[in-house]
Amino acid sequence: MRPRALLRWFAAATAAALLVAGAPPLARGFEKPDLSAEGPWGTKWRLSASNRLRGEFANWFQAAAPSDNNEYNYLGNRTQIGLGVTRGVFAAFFQYQHTELVNVPAGATGVGSTYFANTRQHFQEQGWLRQGWVQATPTLGDWKLTVQGGRMRFLDGSETTAPDANMQWVKSQRVAERLIGPFDFTHVGRSFDGIRLAGDTEALNLTGFALWPTSGGFEISAGRGMDVNLAGVSGTVKDHAGFPGSEARAFWIYYHDGRPSNGDVVALDARPLAERQGDRRDLDIHTLGANVLHVEPIGPGKADALLWVVGQVGDWQSQSHAAWAVAAEAGYQLADVWAAPWLRAGFFKSSGDGDPTDDSHHTFFQLLPTPRPYALTPFYNLMNNQDTFAQLLLKPLATVFVRTDFHWLQATAHDDLLYFGGGATKQDFFGYGGSAAGGHHQIGYVAETSVSWKPLPIVELAAYYGHTFGGAVARAGFPGRDDIDYGYLEATLTF
Repeated sequence: MRPRALLRWFAAATAAALLVAGAPPLARGFEKPDLSAEGPWGTKWRLSASNRLRGEFANWFQAAAPSDNNEYNYLGNRTQIGLGVTRGVFAAFFQYQHTELVNVPAGATGVGSTYFANTRQHFQEQGWLRQGWVQATPTLGDWKLTVQGGRMRFLDGSETTAPDANMQWVKSQRVAERLIGPFDFTHVGRSFDGIRLAGDTEALNLTGFALWPTSGGFEISAGRGMDVNLAGVSGTVKDHAGFPGSEARAFWIYYHDGRPSNGDVVALDARPLAERQGDRRDLDIHTLGANVLHVEPIGPGKADALLWVVGQVGDWQSQSHAAWAVAAEAGYQLADVWAAPWLRAGFFKSSGDGDPTDDSHHTFFQLLPTPRPYALTPFYNLMNNQDTFAQLLLKPLATVFVRTDFHWLQATAHDDLLYFGGGATKQDFFGYGGSAAGGHHQIGYVAETSVSWKPLPIVELAAYYGHTFGGAVARAGFPGRDDIDYGYLEATLTF
């Protein structure tokens, strides 16, 4: 799909939404239909369905070779159909997903080429069982217990839902999925097979899990197992009367990757390729961390503050592993002002490996995240990264949300890499890529804006555009073009 055709498609979708929004009051009062029904033996059944169509366009970094295809556009469509049933404290849910990708670029740089690198096809199509789990939620005294097993989505940091809307936004956008996520921005996503246990009171949540991620993300043939597994526990003190306007969480996550010892992948780090190819030991990483979030009414609005800290120890194949990362953010939203402007700023820094020739590895490892919430133009992630940012959130209408971000990016260690990617996508694809920082720190600047509009409860239209002004690190790896233009137009229908 060419950019002009893509614009015509989005214009048509927008025009249709405007016609609906300007329709008589009966149409404007349209509500999402109830697709639930009573079944036999006291059961309740519910059907759910969604379709997301997104056209992406990019003019990415370019290496010196003139044949590099850094400018492209492609189309992705994801359909999900789910069926859930509940009876008392028992529940089950099954979801089928089908994805189509059209015009996937080959030999390119950037996010579009990653789909081709996984599957080697310009047109890709496949369906799979995205979710299939059973769950029991009995009550024991003051505790509501949850036992869930099967194939599920899992998002670290989202073990609880905050009662305050500002706190919940920060939790979902600035805490959740930093380390483990379903990678749902991609047209495929990933799931996790395993078990999740949780206990909830008014004040406390305890969660434990043992999970095996499936192939997916940029790999169209999703749902297959990999020699990667996760385990962890977390404890969250919730926002309640004894801890008002606040939430605190401590967690431990264990990550094991046995694919290198099988010879299926070569781990990515700053060592020479021959040395990495000869290292057949596994990855065993322990991540210990905590985050604290507080929201406080001050003057005519609300202030928010977040601190997120992790440390890592373990084995990076034959090297010992020790790394860290920290994020500090704050914001203030005016309440009774048009568009409810919410200005936020923050600082993130993670460790890099300053000496690739020694026997220790110090690059922070992001495990299996959904990287895009923290890198809307996804040419970087949180590894060997320093990100100083500001963002402005606006809601000019009840159905319209506008977000504008500015990032100043630097590499923590100049002898390490500029990393990108979201973790393992299949048995023989490591899931992270990188280019040498070349002795430099300056990655560049990113300016970006996203807009979403819900003209109906079942329809959402969204657009994003970001421009990257590449610095010395970008020029070291991509001397042909050190800037990026990336954007998309998207329409989602949900029942």
